[in-house]
Amino acid sequence: MKEDILEQIVADWFVAQDGWFVKHNVKFRPSKDDAQYNSKQDSVHSDIDILAFSPTGRSGNEVAVVTCKSWQSGFDAKKWLAVLEGEAQYNERTQDFQKREGWKYFRELVSTKWLCAFLKTIQQQTGKISFTYYIAVTKLSGRDAQMYRKKLENSAILKERFLKHGAEINIKIITIDELVKDILNRFDGKETTVVESTDIGRTLQLLNAAGILQAKTD
Repeated sequence: MKEDILEQIVADWFVAQDGWFVKHNVKFRPSKDDAQYNSKQDSVHSDIDILAFSPTGRSGNEVAVVTCKSWQSGFDAKKWLAVLEGEAQYNERTQDFQKREGWKYFRELVSTKWLCAFLKTIQQQTGKISFTYYIAVTKLSGRDAQMYRKKLENSAILKERFLKHGAEINIKIITIDELVKDILNRFDGKETTVVESTDIGRTLQLLNAAGILQAKTD
């Protein structure tokens, strides 16, 4: 099964850079030994959409973890800042439909038991527990989007949650527009035209050659 298109764009963005290796859909969930473990809440795995590792990266910048949110309405940084700085509150399941609690889209940032499982998995995969956490989105939405983007990226509350467990997290929000522009700049910087090695890269390369993307990103 093919990954989400946004995941493919992000993966291409990483692997096209020297020294980066990418793994998709890395599963994790709280340990049954965790004092807060609840089988009704924690038996189903979550997953890291993209885990990127660069053994040649400078210290503290070897690992990137990406969660992809392909929401066509965009990412409202003001709304999600409030959600992510809040506490994990589990609603009891009932037979009546209940809207999914917002924090569960980012449970590794909010719930301590999920955060611990998240860090353990990253350490098992890379040997590191300090990393850049990317939120890849279709676009930013809502009022004062750039201001709240920076507030979320610099949230002391989120960083402190990880510091309590000996980890440093650097949060970055990145949009499809920014990803594609960066990829196009890489195309323009090539000395010779070489066919891209990935499906997404080749597609963007052809659209760029046709002048379609140039018109959209100028």
